[in-house]
Amino acid sequence: MPNAFTPTTGPETVRKFLPIGKGLLHYKLFIFDSWGILLWEDDKLENGSPKNGWDGVVNGTLLQQDVYVWKIQAEFLDGTMWIGQYRDGKYTTTGTVT
Repeated sequence: MPNAFTPTTGPETVRKFLPIGKGLLHYKLFIFDSWGILLWEDDKLENGSPKNGWDGVVNGTLLQQDVYVWKIQAEFLDGTMWIGQYRDGKYTTTGTVT
């Protein structure tokens, strides 16, 4: 999971918050602000990988630089659920991105 992205500068690969995954059957990405308000969500897959990344825009406006919270739900083609990324001694399906 990326921990930062730069919507207005740098190469195209860092201009969106786009998780990397393969072999997915179902997937849902949520982005929240620090107050827990849902800003963006997407569930599109292309060949078993996340298709769309968040570009930092909500309702046509680029949001300010800040820390945002992501949450992912994902199921692999073999029926297993994604248990998350390993952080601080445990697996979690949530994290932050700047």
